[in-house]
Amino acid sequence: MLAELYADHWLDEFLLEGVSLDIAWQIHKELQVFEPSGDDDNRTIWLEVPRGGISDWMSYEEAVCYEDVNDEEDYVEAWKVSHPRETEWLKVMTSVYDGNIFLRLFDGESCFGSYRSKDVGSCSKEKPSEYLALLLNEIRLLKERIISDPESYNEYVEKNLPKQKRTGRISRKELNRILPWYKEEIENQEEVEKILQDCIECSGEPLERMTIRIYCKYYRIAYEAYAERLDFEAKDDIEFYTKCAHKSIDDKLSLDSEKDFKKFAYDHYGELGLTRMNLYACDCDVPGKWVFHFAVSYSAWLWDALKIAKALYESGAPLQISSAERTLAALQERDYVRLTPHTFHNYLNHHEETSVLSLHYECECVDKAEPECFTREQLQEIIDHSEWLPEDKLKVQHKIPLDSPVYDLIRDEVKEPMFLYDIKMYLWEKHDKYVSTWYCAEFGGNGYTCGHSDDEKVYDSWSEAIQAAIVECIQKKE
Repeated sequence: MLAELYADHWLDEFLLEGVSLDIAWQIHKELQVFEPSGDDDNRTIWLEVPRGGISDWMSYEEAVCYEDVNDEEDYVEAWKVSHPRETEWLKVMTSVYDGNIFLRLFDGESCFGSYRSKDVGSCSKEKPSEYLALLLNEIRLLKERIISDPESYNEYVEKNLPKQKRTGRISRKELNRILPWYKEEIENQEEVEKILQDCIECSGEPLERMTIRIYCKYYRIAYEAYAERLDFEAKDDIEFYTKCAHKSIDDKLSLDSEKDFKKFAYDHYGELGLTRMNLYACDCDVPGKWVFHFAVSYSAWLWDALKIAKALYESGAPLQISSAERTLAALQERDYVRLTPHTFHNYLNHHEETSVLSLHYECECVDKAEPECFTREQLQEIIDHSEWLPEDKLKVQHKIPLDSPVYDLIRDEVKEPMFLYDIKMYLWEKHDKYVSTWYCAEFGGNGYTCGHSDDEKVYDSWSEAIQAAIVECIQKKE
């Protein structure tokens, strides 16, 4: 059963060799009947995978050995706990780069199987040919059905792919109403809002000079503002910095020299522990004067950042907060929350929404509302009050007619129509003309844009975007 891919290969990385490598290339070839979904000959397809029977998970004897199982009832319960949903959705992605093939399996939340023909030193030596053969067979069967009626497949995915594996957004005000526990309670909110407003530009007078000693003083104020406990003691701000930032300070540097501060200030020097929150000293806003720039990278630290901002502001530090406006919008419930399976290490500046939330599955819901949990009614209400990005549609690939402007540079060299990806690669390899696309998953602008281009238009498909990029590239003067 294809479901064994879930059971046995979670987060594994395999080196493709021999039969496995041949099968991976066959999978890629099967998917090449569809238009690419990105550069590097990227192809993707969603498969609906049945859970299978209980024996596909493991035998009763194996369950007794490896699970907390004493009888048949325990056996069935353990199976359902391990695989609570009757079907899973599996995204298969293949790509080719520099002659090497890459095959990845996603469950929506994360990559759980990665197969590559280039060894990076950490690949499993187990031969996954049995599982890849199952995958190849499933793709072949599905491919024939899609080719005969691609719209039906696309409509089926759009309708049935669980929202938990898709990207949506909901207004924070609406979400806070549905999930009261999600609303962040901020002490003295009016005061905090004033601090953020003052720090959109810069609060306070810039400092006349900056040294390692001055910087470490404010670094300590910032760090102590959010750290719940410290398991060490430091005799001064310098020692405190070296212990928290996990960096040593060169003994040759003067702690009171502005010139030496500039030598010190490099390589993530301002990171507060492992939070991806950063405090930098900068003299670029006002020449000859210094201000502190405080930045939040991960959306998960948004509210903790308020403690730091307040402490620095009250210390009199000249402070500019890069996320001040977005945080204000969140406090005043004027923003959106992104619904996505990808919440781990979510970067604040990678999308318009300020925060992210991963939806629970119905089988994970509770009967009575409680913190950090969803009821079935709350889950459905969130889904109903959200807007959702459409899934990429699979389209059967066709060769580009010879009268297309994408051939203008190579018209005398080409005698037969070519597939679009082959044209892109031909231009790169034969004429040093490289074009690319970027995928933009944003509300109001979901689709593909031309990479390294002045064209800001968002196209519905990779093929439309890459054709526009090719035409623009060959029309540019050398």
